[in-house]
Amino acid sequence: MGTGCELRSGVRGWGGGSAWVAGVACAGLAVVSGCSRERQALPPSLSPALASLAESSAKNVYFNAAALPHLVKLAPDWLGAAERDPRSERVRSMAQAALNPKLFRQLDRQERFDAILLVGDPVQFRPLMEHLIKTQDWALERVDPWSLIYRRSTEERITRESIGRVAAQWDGAAPGMRAKALAAMAERLVAAGRLEAGGELVEAARKADSRSVEAYAAEGWYRLARGEWKQAVAAAQQGLEFAKGHRALLSVKAQGLYFSKRFEEAYEISRELLAGAPEDPVMLFTHAKIAHEVRSFQEEIQILRKLIGIAEREKRSTSWYRVYLGQALATRGEGEAALVEFDKALEDSELPADQRDFARGARARVELRLHPGDGGRTP
Repeated sequence: MGTGCELRSGVRGWGGGSAWVAGVACAGLAVVSGCSRERQALPPSLSPALASLAESSAKNVYFNAAALPHLVKLAPDWLGAAERDPRSERVRSMAQAALNPKLFRQLDRQERFDAILLVGDPVQFRPLMEHLIKTQDWALERVDPWSLIYRRSTEERITRESIGRVAAQWDGAAPGMRAKALAAMAERLVAAGRLEAGGELVEAARKADSRSVEAYAAEGWYRLARGEWKQAVAAAQQGLEFAKGHRALLSVKAQGLYFSKRFEEAYEISRELLAGAPEDPVMLFTHAKIAHEVRSFQEEIQILRKLIGIAEREKRSTSWYRVYLGQALATRGEGEAALVEFDKALEDSELPADQRDFARGARARVELRLHPGDGGRTP
């Protein structure tokens, strides 16, 4: 079996011209590094998703790192020896591909996947999902509270009826449990760009349990996706009245405040979240971008260097971080050090075109300030 699992029957910018990528996604972070949000509120159940894949005769499936423990437990015969070892290069490549669409495409050319199984928090695989939305050569086929399934197709495969059938499985559940399930489905639909369907499930979750913190969090992510910053903050604040310190709600609130340009307030919440997860790359990245806006450049520099170290250990590209680091160093007047970081970023063939253009322009401006008589030399 190649990369993935072979199924058998039976189962641009912070703002203001900055290089930072402003968004809800945690760009460039490895799946295996974890995430800053709450643990899954519902006990995970992947059996329905695996049964759906088997029923549809999918032969070769790409799966992200969070799916691996479930596959090992539920369908070990589907996995080759390399897939069973979480430390293997094959598993590492699949994990990285969830946040590196270019790597995913390389794997897909080699393996020709029939389907994509994405398990866990959507934050962990948002870059791949955004790539699939943009390219439109994969169609969302199934969603439940724990997973999403894509099939190779240019035609829409998921329908309101199919979503409703899955959601209806919780009609007889206790209100709190039903709200959690619907909220989890809503978050996945929102992450997949199905805002209308996600919004409907958010409303249903709120109706099921008006005190559900998961429903408030799902509404917050829905509002963020719609660019409704004030409403996102309000939803998070309402939820926090029932669960003070809830990390997902605090994360929504921090994002909403950030996009509302209430940077100082966002900074205080982000610092609190980071204190609870000081090694979490998601929170490190988020706090670095907020630190940039409150002009805490030394803190931003320290975090970016830490993120570069993490990426190097995990054998991932560091180019994006180096662009941001070069900008922060230049702002502090450390021009020569900034040039070094820009050059290292530009040497990386994986640096996206827009970031490459930004890095070249930023480097030229720093060079011009350092050596005005040379006209700003750019490599």
